Amino acid sequence: MKRLAAFTLIELMIVIAIVGIISMIAAPSFRTYISNSTANKLSSQVMIDIMYTRNLAITNERTARMIPTDATPGGGTLAAGGGVDWAAGWQVVDVGPPQVVMRTSSGGGVNAQIRSIDNANVLDRANPVEFDANGFAVRQGTIAVGVLGCAGDNAQTIRINQIGQIIATDIDCPVAFAGL
Repeated sequence: MKRLAAFTLIELMIVIAIVGIISMIAAPSFRTYISNSTANKLSSQVMIDIMYTRNLAITNERTARMIPTDATPGGGTLAAGGGVDWAAGWQVVDVGPPQVVMRTSSGGGVNAQIRSIDNANVLDRANPVEFDANGFAVRQGTIAVGVLGCAGDNAQTIRINQIGQIIATDIDCPVAFAGL
C-alpha cells in the first residue's frame, strides 16, 4: 500500500501559532504605516485643492476661495486642536459673478487633523484661502496636516506666502498622536 505524505494536526497547529505570533508583532507597525500613509494622502489633497484654487483664479481672471465647512473661528494647534477644523471639509469657490462652487472635499475623516496654525494669519471661514486674479494670495497663512496615530515626520505644514506660493514642509507628528 502506498503511503500518503501529509501534515499532522500538531504540525498544522504549530504553523497557525507561529503565524498568529508574527501577526501580533506586526499589527502595531501596520497601524502606524496606515496612519502615515493617510497623513501623506491628506497633505497632498489639501495642496492640490489650494493649487486648484490659485489656478482657477488665474484662469478665470477673478478671485477664487477655498472655504472650510466648519464655521468655528480662529486657529489652533495640530496636537491640541482648537479653532477651525479643516478636516470637516472645504469648498473651492469661483467668486464670480455668479458665485459657483467648483469643487467640494469631505476632508479627512475622524482621525484627521487639519488646522490653521498661524495665529497672526488665521485661515478660517471668515478669512479663507483666497487668491486674486493674478494668483497672489489675498492673505497668508499656514495649515498643518496630520493623522492620529502617525509617527515620525509624516505630518506637514502647508504655508501660503504673499505671492501665492504654496510651500510644504514635513514635520514630526505630535507626540500626542503616537499613543493613539
